[in-house]
Amino acid sequence: MSERSPAQNCAVLIIEDERSVADALKMILEDNGYRVCTAATGRDGIDEALRGQFCLTITDVGLSDMSGFEVIKAVCSHKQMHFIVITSQDLMVEARSCGAAGFLLKPFQPADILQLIRTTLDR
Repeated sequence: MSERSPAQNCAVLIIEDERSVADALKMILEDNGYRVCTAATGRDGIDEALRGQFCLTITDVGLSDMSGFEVIKAVCSHKQMHFIVITSQDLMVEARSCGAAGFLLKPFQPADILQLIRTTLDR
């Protein structure tokens, strides 16, 4: 019996207002077997997170309508979910205190995000 990849059972929500970053993340994840949904604003991301069945959300810290920290707090007040935050080095402590399980610094490589997802889901 073969071992199943975490991607086979995992849907990922990407909340990112920078289209090129969202598209790159989506392509990387889909190419590796993840089901992906994207949202361009914090409000749309919160709505999608509360409606859907996601094992993980990747959110940018600086969204056009709110911070990624506000997204995490809003979603976590209703359901349990893993979060990876796209942030800068100086905001990593704040991201951790808001409940982020991992951090992604731009620019990132495909291997970086895939390893971070595996590590986060294995916790």
